[in-house]
Amino acid sequence: MPKIKVNEKALAHLSRGLYRSPASALKELVSNGWDANATEVRLDTNYPNFLRISVEDDGDGFTRDEFKELMEGGIGNSKKRSEYKPLKNNRPIIGRLGIGMLGIAQICGGFTVLSRPKKGEGFKARIQLYDLLKEKLDEDDKTIIVGKEEIDVGEYSFLDYAPSEARFGTFIIADDIHPTFVRSFQSSLKNEAFKEPNLDWTESLKILSRVRSLQELGDYWRLLWELAASCPIQYINDHALPQGLVIEENEQLKSYQFSMIIDGIKLFKPIYLKGNPGGYTVIKIGRQNQKIYGKDLSFHGYIIVQEGAQLRPDELRGLLIRIKNVGIGYYDPSMLDYRYNEGPRAKWITGEIFIDIGLENALNIDRDSFNRFHPEFRAIQEYIHKILHDNLFPEVYKKIDARSLTRSESKDKKRLSNLKNIISKAADNTVVIRKSDQISEPNTIPRAFIIKKASTVNIELPNPDTLLTKKSNRQLAASILAIYEIALNEKTIEKQRALFTQMLLKLLSEW
Repeated sequence: MPKIKVNEKALAHLSRGLYRSPASALKELVSNGWDANATEVRLDTNYPNFLRISVEDDGDGFTRDEFKELMEGGIGNSKKRSEYKPLKNNRPIIGRLGIGMLGIAQICGGFTVLSRPKKGEGFKARIQLYDLLKEKLDEDDKTIIVGKEEIDVGEYSFLDYAPSEARFGTFIIADDIHPTFVRSFQSSLKNEAFKEPNLDWTESLKILSRVRSLQELGDYWRLLWELAASCPIQYINDHALPQGLVIEENEQLKSYQFSMIIDGIKLFKPIYLKGNPGGYTVIKIGRQNQKIYGKDLSFHGYIIVQEGAQLRPDELRGLLIRIKNVGIGYYDPSMLDYRYNEGPRAKWITGEIFIDIGLENALNIDRDSFNRFHPEFRAIQEYIHKILHDNLFPEVYKKIDARSLTRSESKDKKRLSNLKNIISKAADNTVVIRKSDQISEPNTIPRAFIIKKASTVNIELPNPDTLLTKKSNRQLAASILAIYEIALNEKTIEKQRALFTQMLLKLLSEW
C-alpha cells in the first residue's frame, strides 16, 4: 500500500514555536541535562537585566560529531529510546524526539553551545536561527527549503575550543534575546514588595503563597515557580504535605541525585501545605494497574483539600500529571474536565498523579499537554472523577457541615451571653436563660416567659422551631421577644418604650 508522508515543514514550524512559555522551553534543557546523567543543572537569567540566558549541566556532554549529526538531520530524530543506554541511579529517560535544544529559539535568535564530553572530542559552536522562519515556510522560500525532505532553519559554525578551559558537561548561552522577553521580565521587577527573590526557596515560597495569582508577581517569579513545578526535582522535605503523602516520591527523587539551581536559588517543588486551621482532607491513590487496549497503564498519586481556605497562588489549584517525574503542563484547575460544579470547594484542591507505566502516547508533541481523547488519558480521567465525586467531595461536605455547626453553636453561645448581660443590667439582677423544649400549639403566638425571683430573673425563650422566620433569624427573634417581656414590667408605656428601645439597640449593636 502507498505510504503516508509528513512534510518536513511541520518540524521546521515546531522548531520556532513549540512551547507555550519560557519555563516550558527551558524545562526541556533541564530534561536534557537529566538524560545526560547530570547531577546539577544551573540556569542564569542575567537577573535583573535579562540580556543573556545560560543553561549549564555537569553531565556526560556530547561530541563534535554527535552535534554535527544533530544539526544536519538529527533534530526530531532522537536515538535516546532506540539506542537505549541505562542512566545512572536508575533514572528513567525523559527525552523522546530530540527537539529540546531548539526550544530556546522561542526566546532568542541565536545561541552558543559548548560541550566537553567524558569520552570523545568536545566542541564549541554558534547557532544562528533564521528570522521570519514561519513566514518563509508559508511562502515556500527557496533559500530555506532544500529539496523535498530538508528545511534549513538556521546556520551553525564551530568556534575555537580549548578542552582545558571547559568543564565536563554542556553549556548553552543565549545572548541574542528577543526584546519582548527582555522588556517583559524587566518590567516584572517593578513591584518593590516582590522585587528580589530570597536565595532560600522556602522563604520565597512564603511570598508566593501570599498572592492570589502569579500574575501579580510578573514573569520572572512565574518562571521560577513553573520550573519548580514541572522539573524532576525534590520536594522541600518529606513532609511538604500532610500525612506523609510524598515521602515515597521524595525518597525516589533523592536517589536520582539531581538538582536545579536558577540565579543561585536551589529550587524545590513549590508545594508546602502546613498549618491550615481547618485541616486537610486527604485521599491517597494506591497504585492502579489497568489494561487499555492490550497496553499496560499504571499510576498512583494523591488529592488533598485545604479545608475552608482557597489555595494560594491560584496556579497551585487542580491536578498535575507527571510522567517520568516531569510535570505535563501545570496544575489543571478543571481537574481533568470534571463535570460537576462543586462551587468554591474546587478552589481548595490540589493533587498529583504519577504515571508509572503508559500515557506517553497521549502526549502532544509539546510534551506540555495531552490528547484528552486518548484511551489511556480517558481511563485516568474516569478513575479520578469517580474518586472526586464518590469519595472526596462527600467527605468535604461533611466537614463543611461540621464546621458550620460548630461556628453556629459558638455564635449562639456568644449571643446568649450578650443577651444575659443586656437584661441583667436592665433588671439589675442575675439572669438565667434557657430555651423551651416544647412546641407551641397551632395558632398560638410564641412568647418568652419571665419569672422573677428574689435574686434572679429566669427567662424561657420560645422553641426556635415555633418562630416562623428564616432559620438564621430565629435566635434574634427569640431575643427580641425576651427584651419585650422585660420591658413590659415597667409601669408606664413611656418607660416600657424607652427600656425596650435601649435594650434593642444594644442587642443589635452586638449581634
